[in-house]
Amino acid sequence: MKYKVTLNGRTYEVEVEAGKAMLLDEYAAVAPVAAPVATPAAAPVASAAPVAAPAAAPAVSVSGGTTVSAPMPGNILKVNVSVGQTVKEGDLLVVLEAMKMENEIYAPCSGTVTAVPVTKGATVDTGAAMVVIGGTAVAAAPAPVAAPAPAPAPVAAPAPDPAPAPAAAPVAGEAITAPMPGNILKVNVTAGQAVKEGDVLLVLEAMKMENEIMAPRAGTVAQVLVTKGATVDTGATMVVLS
Repeated sequence: MKYKVTLNGRTYEVEVEAGKAMLLDEYAAVAPVAAPVATPAAAPVASAAPVAAPAAAPAVSVSGGTTVSAPMPGNILKVNVSVGQTVKEGDLLVVLEAMKMENEIYAPCSGTVTAVPVTKGATVDTGAAMVVIGGTAVAAAPAPVAAPAPAPAPVAAPAPDPAPAPAAAPVAGEAITAPMPGNILKVNVTAGQAVKEGDVLLVLEAMKMENEIMAPRAGTVAQVLVTKGATVDTGATMVVLS
């Protein structure tokens, strides 16, 4: 593929083949002579209107045709063609700035431009498609829109904690109370059980000592108000004898 490169007032014709560049010709660049412009009277300078950003070209795919690719990485300085335009071999398609040089990219063949994947100001890598001549352009299918995630199911409110059972009220009889605060290590009797004087009713741990609470007389256990592992204060009723 042939390219013309203008540098320091001279134009170089370069042929790139299989990654190798060969200089074909070199001559002085001809700069166009600008016509003299009459100097008008000073006028207030209007602020420049903001330049709208180029709209993104719709994604297309091209079947067949000739793809003109970037010979080197660089920035697109100018795009001279548009989709549907007819070009001839040697027409200037794109100006690519690379290595501080302006590289003019020419049409390798005649035909109709079917795709221009680049825009002015874009950055391209080596081999990136810049212009496609000929072939059949097919609009790319739009990306599928993801379905919205289903709303999470409502979380059931936690069931309220059951109300604590009311403590059993002592029945009539002789109450056996805790002589000191502590923890119930063992309960030896149940309601309705007959006991004799001196029988061990329960074991109370207090001040790191195990205290055996004994029946003060013979009788029948009318009620047991504590359980193993419970904590009691001084004077708390533990057992009732009838």
